[in-house]
Amino acid sequence: LRRLPTSQIRAAMGFVFQETFLFNMSVKDNIRFGDTSLTDQQLVEAAKKADCDSFIRELEHGYDTILGERGLKLSGGQKQK
Repeated sequence: LRRLPTSQIRAAMGFVFQETFLFNMSVKDNIRFGDTSLTDQQLVEAAKKADCDSFIRELEHGYDTILGERGLKLSGGQKQK
């Protein structure tokens, strides 16, 4: 680790918070929060990999559904995914 550049170490790391936090924005915006360069296709693929696509599509406006403060419109399990 000492020989690796800091940028390479940071690029390989991620954070997983204990408490789920969702913004009062659309599902799309919450998914894109970590990477604003995602295309719609990449965004849907990420949701499928996280096993979220099916319940997202069942929401009132699908990926454009506004989640409410802290994701009030989702169940606890849906928030965690």
